[in-house]
Amino acid sequence: MHLKRIICVGVVTLGVTATSGAASAFATTINEAGSSLVFPLVSVWASHYTAATVQPHSTGSGKGIGAIQVGQADIGASDAPMTSSQYSGVKSGSVVQIPWALSATGVGYNIPGVGYGLKVNAAILAGIFSGKITTWNNKAILAINPSFKGALSKAGKITPVVRSDGSGDSYAFQHYLSVAGGKAWTYSYGTTWGSPAGIGENGNSGVAGEVRSNPGTIGYISAYYLANERITTAQVENAAGNFEVPNAPNIADAAASNSTISAQGPSFSGVSIVDPSKNYKTAYPISTYTYAIVNKDDSNLTAVKAFLSWVISPTGGLYDGDTLDFSPLPTGIRAADASLINSL
Repeated sequence: MHLKRIICVGVVTLGVTATSGAASAFATTINEAGSSLVFPLVSVWASHYTAATVQPHSTGSGKGIGAIQVGQADIGASDAPMTSSQYSGVKSGSVVQIPWALSATGVGYNIPGVGYGLKVNAAILAGIFSGKITTWNNKAILAINPSFKGALSKAGKITPVVRSDGSGDSYAFQHYLSVAGGKAWTYSYGTTWGSPAGIGENGNSGVAGEVRSNPGTIGYISAYYLANERITTAQVENAAGNFEVPNAPNIADAAASNSTISAQGPSFSGVSIVDPSKNYKTAYPISTYTYAIVNKDDSNLTAVKAFLSWVISPTGGLYDGDTLDFSPLPTGIRAADASLINSL
Protein backbone atom coordinates (compact mmCIF):
# COMPACT_ATOMS: atom_id res chain seq x y z
CA MET A 1 0.00 0.00 0.00
CA HIS A 2 1.52 3.31 -1.05
CA LEU A 3 1.11 6.31 1.19
CA LYS A 4 -0.56 9.43 -0.15
CA ARG A 5 2.01 12.18 0.02
CA ILE A 6 1.19 15.82 0.66
CA ILE A 7 2.68 18.97 2.07
CA CYS A 8 0.23 20.86 4.20
CA VAL A 9 0.70 23.11 7.22
CA GLY A 10 -1.47 25.92 8.52
CA VAL A 11 -4.55 27.04 6.65
CA VAL A 12 -5.56 30.25 8.39
CA THR A 13 -3.91 33.38 9.73
CA LEU A 14 -4.30 33.62 13.49
CA GLY A 15 -3.18 37.00 14.75
CA VAL A 16 0.26 36.79 13.14
CA THR A 17 1.42 38.94 10.28
CA ALA A 18 2.47 36.54 7.51
CA THR A 19 5.58 37.57 5.61
CA SER A 20 5.88 36.52 2.00
CA GLY A 21 7.30 39.82 0.88
CA ALA A 22 10.29 41.04 -1.02
CA ALA A 23 13.76 39.65 -0.51
CA SER A 24 14.88 43.06 0.73
CA ALA A 25 12.76 42.74 3.91
CA PHE A 26 15.59 41.00 5.78
CA ALA A 27 19.12 40.86 4.42
CA THR A 28 19.92 37.91 6.66
CA THR A 29 20.35 34.15 6.83
CA ILE A 30 18.29 31.94 9.14
CA ASN A 31 20.09 28.75 10.12
CA GLU A 32 17.88 25.79 10.98
CA ALA A 33 19.30 22.49 12.21
CA GLY A 34 17.99 19.25 13.63
CA SER A 35 15.17 16.82 12.86
CA SER A 36 15.62 14.73 9.72
CA LEU A 37 11.86 14.06 9.86
CA VAL A 38 10.98 17.70 9.17
CA PHE A 39 14.03 18.47 6.99
CA PRO A 40 12.27 17.77 3.65
CA LEU A 41 9.45 20.14 4.58
CA VAL A 42 11.79 22.89 5.81
CA SER A 43 13.70 22.54 2.54
CA VAL A 44 10.51 23.25 0.62
CA TRP A 45 9.75 26.21 2.86
CA ALA A 46 13.29 27.51 2.29
CA SER A 47 12.88 27.28 -1.49
CA HIS A 48 9.71 29.40 -1.39
CA TYR A 49 10.51 31.93 1.29
CA THR A 50 11.83 35.23 -0.08
CA ALA A 51 12.23 37.52 2.93
CA ALA A 52 15.45 35.84 4.10
CA THR A 53 17.74 32.98 3.20
CA VAL A 54 16.75 29.89 5.16
CA GLN A 55 19.44 27.21 5.43
CA PRO A 56 18.09 23.88 6.76
CA HIS A 57 20.45 21.16 8.02
CA SER A 58 19.42 17.54 8.66
CA THR A 59 21.49 16.71 11.74
CA GLY A 60 18.99 14.81 13.90
CA SER A 61 16.86 16.14 16.76
CA GLY A 62 19.58 15.67 19.36
CA LYS A 63 22.02 17.87 17.48
CA GLY A 64 19.29 20.40 16.77
CA ILE A 65 18.76 20.79 20.51
CA GLY A 66 22.51 20.96 21.02
CA ALA A 67 22.83 23.74 18.45
CA ILE A 68 20.25 25.84 20.28
CA GLN A 69 21.96 25.23 23.62
CA VAL A 70 25.19 26.79 22.40
CA GLY A 71 23.73 29.39 20.04
CA GLN A 72 24.84 27.76 16.78
CA ALA A 73 21.39 27.82 15.11
CA ASP A 74 18.50 30.24 14.90
CA ILE A 75 15.97 27.40 14.88
CA GLY A 76 16.59 23.98 16.37
CA ALA A 77 14.21 21.37 15.01
CA SER A 78 13.31 18.44 17.24
CA ASP A 79 10.56 15.83 17.21
CA ALA A 80 11.06 15.46 20.97
CA PRO A 81 10.59 18.19 23.57
CA MET A 82 13.76 19.23 25.35
CA THR A 83 14.36 17.44 28.63
CA SER A 84 14.68 19.55 31.78
CA SER A 85 18.46 19.01 31.77
CA GLN A 86 18.68 20.04 28.10
CA TYR A 87 16.63 23.12 28.89
CA SER A 88 18.88 24.07 31.78
CA GLY A 89 21.89 23.49 29.51
CA VAL A 90 21.04 26.52 27.34
CA LYS A 91 24.07 28.80 27.67
CA SER A 92 22.12 32.07 27.78
CA GLY A 93 18.62 33.40 27.19
CA SER A 94 15.44 31.31 27.28
CA VAL A 95 13.90 29.07 24.65
CA VAL A 96 10.39 28.61 23.30
CA GLN A 97 9.33 25.33 21.69
CA ILE A 98 6.72 25.70 18.94
CA PRO A 99 4.96 22.74 17.27
CA TRP A 100 5.33 23.71 13.63
CA ALA A 101 4.71 20.48 11.71
CA LEU A 102 2.79 17.24 12.10
CA SER A 103 3.80 13.86 10.73
CA ALA A 104 4.49 10.32 11.95
CA THR A 105 7.08 7.66 12.51
CA GLY A 106 6.26 4.62 10.40
CA VAL A 107 7.48 1.04 10.38
CA GLY A 108 9.20 -0.16 7.21
CA TYR A 109 10.24 -3.72 6.42
CA ASN A 110 11.89 -5.87 3.78
CA ILE A 111 10.49 -9.40 3.74
CA PRO A 112 10.72 -11.45 0.52
CA GLY A 113 7.24 -12.38 -0.64
CA VAL A 114 5.49 -9.93 1.67
CA GLY A 115 4.26 -6.76 0.03
CA TYR A 116 2.37 -3.88 1.61
CA GLY A 117 -0.02 -4.89 4.35
CA LEU A 118 2.00 -6.60 7.08
CA LYS A 119 0.16 -6.06 10.37
CA VAL A 120 1.94 -5.39 13.63
CA ASN A 121 0.94 -4.27 17.10
CA ALA A 122 2.76 -2.74 20.06
CA ALA A 123 3.49 -6.10 21.70
CA ILE A 124 5.05 -7.49 18.50
CA LEU A 125 7.11 -4.36 17.88
CA ALA A 126 8.26 -4.31 21.50
CA GLY A 127 9.27 -7.95 21.17
CA ILE A 128 11.19 -7.36 17.94
CA PHE A 129 12.99 -4.21 19.06
CA SER A 130 13.89 -5.62 22.48
CA GLY A 131 15.35 -8.75 20.86
CA LYS A 132 12.74 -11.15 22.26
CA ILE A 133 11.09 -11.91 18.90
CA THR A 134 13.85 -12.94 16.51
CA THR A 135 12.20 -14.73 13.56
CA TRP A 136 9.41 -13.81 11.15
CA ASN A 137 7.59 -17.09 11.77
CA ASN A 138 6.84 -16.09 15.36
CA LYS A 139 3.34 -17.24 16.22
CA ALA A 140 2.16 -13.76 17.25
CA ILE A 141 3.15 -12.37 13.83
CA LEU A 142 1.60 -15.28 11.95
CA ALA A 143 -1.65 -15.03 13.92
CA ILE A 144 -2.51 -11.57 12.58
CA ASN A 145 -1.01 -12.09 9.11
CA PRO A 146 -2.60 -15.32 7.81
CA SER A 147 -2.35 -14.19 4.17
CA PHE A 148 1.45 -13.95 4.48
CA LYS A 149 1.93 -17.16 6.45
CA GLY A 150 3.90 -18.93 3.72
CA ALA A 151 6.35 -16.10 3.08
CA LEU A 152 6.78 -15.33 6.76
CA SER A 153 7.51 -18.97 7.52
CA LYS A 154 10.39 -18.87 5.03
CA ALA A 155 11.70 -15.41 5.88
CA GLY A 156 14.00 -16.45 8.71
CA LYS A 157 15.77 -14.05 11.04
CA ILE A 158 14.49 -10.57 11.92
CA THR A 159 17.04 -7.76 11.89
CA PRO A 160 15.74 -4.60 13.60
CA VAL A 161 17.32 -1.32 12.44
CA VAL A 162 17.43 1.66 14.79
CA ARG A 163 18.81 5.20 14.87
CA SER A 164 22.41 5.60 16.03
CA ASP A 165 22.11 9.39 16.34
CA GLY A 166 19.99 11.46 18.72
CA SER A 167 16.60 11.18 17.07
CA GLY A 168 13.05 12.40 17.51
CA ASP A 169 11.90 9.27 15.68
CA SER A 170 13.57 7.19 18.41
CA TYR A 171 11.70 9.32 20.95
CA ALA A 172 8.32 8.91 19.21
CA PHE A 173 8.75 5.18 18.58
CA GLN A 174 9.93 4.37 22.11
CA HIS A 175 7.23 6.63 23.58
CA TYR A 176 4.65 4.59 21.67
CA LEU A 177 6.15 1.30 22.86
CA SER A 178 6.15 2.57 26.45
CA VAL A 179 2.51 3.65 26.27
CA ALA A 180 1.01 0.86 24.17
CA GLY A 181 3.45 -2.01 24.73
CA GLY A 182 2.86 -2.36 28.45
CA LYS A 183 5.11 -4.91 30.13
CA ALA A 184 6.50 -5.96 26.75
CA TRP A 185 8.63 -2.78 26.68
CA THR A 186 10.79 -2.21 29.76
CA TYR A 187 12.98 0.64 28.51
CA SER A 188 12.54 4.36 29.04
CA TYR A 189 12.08 6.62 26.05
CA GLY A 190 14.16 9.50 24.75
CA THR A 191 16.04 10.64 21.67
CA THR A 192 18.70 7.98 22.32
CA TRP A 193 17.86 4.38 21.46
CA GLY A 194 17.45 2.47 24.73
CA SER A 195 17.33 -1.24 23.87
CA PRO A 196 20.47 -3.31 23.22
CA ALA A 197 18.78 -4.85 20.17
CA GLY A 198 19.15 -3.45 16.67
CA ILE A 199 21.67 -2.32 14.06
CA GLY A 200 22.29 1.42 14.34
CA GLU A 201 22.16 3.73 11.33
CA ASN A 202 22.49 7.50 11.12
CA GLY A 203 19.42 9.53 10.19
CA ASN A 204 16.17 8.52 8.56
CA SER A 205 18.03 8.09 5.28
CA GLY A 206 20.45 5.64 6.91
CA VAL A 207 17.72 3.47 8.39
CA ALA A 208 15.70 3.64 5.16
CA GLY A 209 18.73 2.59 3.10
CA GLU A 210 19.48 -0.35 5.37
CA VAL A 211 15.90 -1.62 5.28
CA ARG A 212 15.54 -1.11 1.53
CA SER A 213 18.73 -3.05 0.79
CA ASN A 214 18.62 -6.00 3.18
CA PRO A 215 15.97 -8.75 3.39
CA GLY A 216 14.71 -9.56 6.86
CA THR A 217 15.08 -6.02 8.17
CA ILE A 218 12.54 -3.81 9.92
CA GLY A 219 13.03 -0.23 11.09
CA TYR A 220 11.19 2.84 12.34
CA ILE A 221 11.33 5.59 9.70
CA SER A 222 9.49 8.88 9.24
CA ALA A 223 6.57 8.87 6.81
CA TYR A 224 8.31 10.97 4.15
CA TYR A 225 11.28 8.61 3.85
CA LEU A 226 9.06 5.54 3.70
CA ALA A 227 7.23 7.02 0.74
CA ASN A 228 10.26 8.60 -0.93
CA GLU A 229 12.32 5.39 -0.71
CA ARG A 230 9.31 3.22 -1.66
CA ILE A 231 9.74 1.03 1.39
CA THR A 232 6.96 -1.40 2.26
CA THR A 233 5.08 -0.02 5.23
CA ALA A 234 3.43 -1.87 8.09
CA GLN A 235 -0.10 -1.33 9.33
CA VAL A 236 0.09 -0.61 13.06
CA GLU A 237 -2.78 -1.48 15.39
CA ASN A 238 -4.33 1.46 17.21
CA ALA A 239 -6.34 1.57 20.45
CA ALA A 240 -9.57 1.02 18.49
CA GLY A 241 -8.20 -2.29 17.20
CA ASN A 242 -7.78 -1.04 13.65
CA PHE A 243 -4.56 -1.40 11.64
CA GLU A 244 -3.51 1.91 10.10
CA VAL A 245 -0.66 3.38 8.04
CA PRO A 246 1.00 6.80 8.53
CA ASN A 247 -0.90 8.81 5.94
CA ALA A 248 -2.25 12.35 6.33
CA PRO A 249 -5.87 11.51 7.31
CA ASN A 250 -4.77 8.98 9.93
CA ILE A 251 -2.19 11.39 11.36
CA ALA A 252 -4.88 14.10 11.47
CA ASP A 253 -7.21 11.77 13.39
CA ALA A 254 -4.46 11.19 15.97
CA ALA A 255 -3.86 14.94 16.21
CA ALA A 256 -7.56 15.51 16.91
CA SER A 257 -7.05 13.75 20.25
CA ASN A 258 -5.06 16.61 21.79
CA SER A 259 -4.64 20.27 20.90
CA THR A 260 -3.17 21.46 24.20
CA ILE A 261 0.42 22.68 24.23
CA SER A 262 1.99 22.28 27.65
CA ALA A 263 3.42 25.29 29.48
CA GLN A 264 6.82 26.48 28.28
CA GLY A 265 9.85 26.02 30.50
CA PRO A 266 11.97 23.12 31.80
CA SER A 267 8.92 20.89 32.29
CA PHE A 268 7.59 21.41 28.75
CA SER A 269 6.20 18.11 27.46
CA GLY A 270 4.91 19.18 24.06
CA VAL A 271 1.70 17.82 22.57
CA SER A 272 1.39 14.07 22.99
CA ILE A 273 -0.72 12.33 20.34
CA VAL A 274 0.82 8.86 20.75
CA ASP A 275 -1.67 5.96 20.86
CA PRO A 276 -4.87 8.01 21.27
CA SER A 277 -7.98 6.39 22.72
CA LYS A 278 -10.33 4.07 20.87
CA ASN A 279 -12.55 7.07 20.09
CA TYR A 280 -10.15 7.92 17.27
CA LYS A 281 -10.95 5.04 14.98
CA THR A 282 -8.47 5.68 12.18
CA ALA A 283 -5.69 7.31 14.22
CA TYR A 284 -2.18 6.27 13.35
CA PRO A 285 -0.73 5.55 16.80
CA ILE A 286 2.88 6.73 16.23
CA SER A 287 1.99 10.24 15.08
CA THR A 288 4.14 13.11 16.28
CA TYR A 289 4.62 16.84 16.27
CA THR A 290 7.99 18.33 15.53
CA TYR A 291 9.08 21.53 17.24
CA ALA A 292 10.85 24.72 16.23
CA ILE A 293 13.03 25.69 19.20
CA VAL A 294 13.94 29.37 19.32
CA ASN A 295 15.99 31.36 21.83
CA LYS A 296 14.46 34.71 22.74
CA ASP A 297 17.97 36.20 22.75
CA ASP A 298 18.74 35.10 19.19
CA SER A 299 20.33 37.90 17.19
CA ASN A 300 18.11 37.04 14.19
CA LEU A 301 14.90 36.98 16.22
CA THR A 302 12.98 39.49 14.08
CA ALA A 303 13.70 37.49 10.94
CA VAL A 304 12.94 34.19 12.71
CA LYS A 305 9.55 35.48 13.91
CA ALA A 306 8.68 36.62 10.39
CA PHE A 307 9.64 33.23 8.95
CA LEU A 308 7.64 31.27 11.54
CA SER A 309 4.65 33.58 10.97
CA TRP A 310 4.92 32.85 7.25
CA VAL A 311 5.17 29.10 7.93
CA ILE A 312 1.74 28.97 9.60
CA SER A 313 0.05 31.39 7.18
CA PRO A 314 -2.25 30.41 4.29
CA THR A 315 -0.08 32.32 1.81
CA GLY A 316 3.16 30.95 3.20
CA GLY A 317 3.81 27.43 4.44
CA LEU A 318 0.70 25.96 2.85
CA TYR A 319 1.93 24.06 -0.21
CA ASP A 320 -0.11 21.18 -1.60
CA GLY A 321 1.58 18.57 -3.72
CA ASP A 322 2.40 14.91 -4.13
CA THR A 323 5.77 15.14 -2.41
CA LEU A 324 5.71 14.94 1.41
CA ASP A 325 3.76 13.27 4.22
CA PHE A 326 2.66 16.01 6.58
CA SER A 327 -0.82 16.65 7.93
CA PRO A 328 -2.41 20.09 8.51
CA LEU A 329 -1.89 21.64 11.93
CA PRO A 330 -5.17 21.68 13.89
CA THR A 331 -6.81 25.05 14.48
CA GLY A 332 -6.06 25.02 18.20
CA ILE A 333 -2.37 24.36 17.61
CA ARG A 334 -2.14 27.09 14.96
CA ALA A 335 -3.75 29.58 17.35
CA ALA A 336 -1.35 28.64 20.12
CA ASP A 337 1.58 28.85 17.67
CA ALA A 338 0.57 32.38 16.74
CA SER A 339 0.61 33.43 20.40
CA LEU A 340 3.98 31.78 20.98
CA ILE A 341 5.51 33.46 17.93
CA ASN A 342 4.17 36.85 19.00
CA SER A 343 5.63 36.30 22.50
CA LEU A 344 9.18 35.89 21.21
